[in-house]
Amino acid sequence: MEQNDEYKKIAGIYDFLFSRALRNLRNTICTCLSHSKAKNVLDLCCGTGEQLRMLAANNDTLLTGVDLSQAMLNQARQKSPDTIHYLECNGGNTQLPSAKYDGIIITFALHEKPARQHQAIFSEACRLLHPDGQILIADYCTPALKFSSQCMSHLAFRSVERLAGINHYHCYKDWMADDGVEGFLYRNNPGKLSLISEHFKGCVKLLSVSNQTTGIRL
Repeated sequence: MEQNDEYKKIAGIYDFLFSRALRNLRNTICTCLSHSKAKNVLDLCCGTGEQLRMLAANNDTLLTGVDLSQAMLNQARQKSPDTIHYLECNGGNTQLPSAKYDGIIITFALHEKPARQHQAIFSEACRLLHPDGQILIADYCTPALKFSSQCMSHLAFRSVERLAGINHYHCYKDWMADDGVEGFLYRNNPGKLSLISEHFKGCVKLLSVSNQTTGIRL
C-alpha cells in the first residue's frame, strides 16, 4: 500500500498535530467502552493507534487496529505495546470473523472518503459487531447555530480539511452537504442510535449504534 499511501508524509507528525486536541474525545470513548465492559475492541481506520494505546490500560481487553496506511501502522506498531494487534487491510473488507467484537470504534474516518467507501466501512462494522456490542462513531456533524460553532466549522475545520488535499476536501464537502454524521447514520443505521457527547463547540458528535439505547436517544 506504500506507493498510494496518502498519509505517508504526515504519519510521523500526526500525533504531534492532533493528539492534544483529540484527548477529551478519546477519553470519552475509553469511558464509554469501560462502562459497557467491552472485552474485544476493534478500531477501524485506527491511524497511529493512539486510541488503542489509551484503552490498553485495561489489561483484560483484547485490542485490534485496522488501517490501510502502512505509514500510519508503522507509527502505531512502534508506539504500542505488543498486546495491541494491528492489521493492514481495507476497513470496508477486513475478512475478520463476523459478530466478533463488542466494541468497534470509527473516529474521523468516514468524512474523508467517498460515499461508497464510508458506507462499506460502516457495513463492515455492523457485520463484525457482536449482538450485545456497540459501534462508536465520532465525526463532523452539522454545526450548532452559535457563532463560535459556525466559526470553528467554516473557518478552522474547513481549512484543516483543505490542507489535507483536494480529494480529501471534496469528500469532506460532500459529507457536510449530506448533513454530516447524523445524516449518514439516519440513512444507514440498522440499529439504535444514541448521542454520547458533543465536541469542538458542537461541530463533532460521538454517537453509539447498538441494539441497546445508551446516552441520549436522537
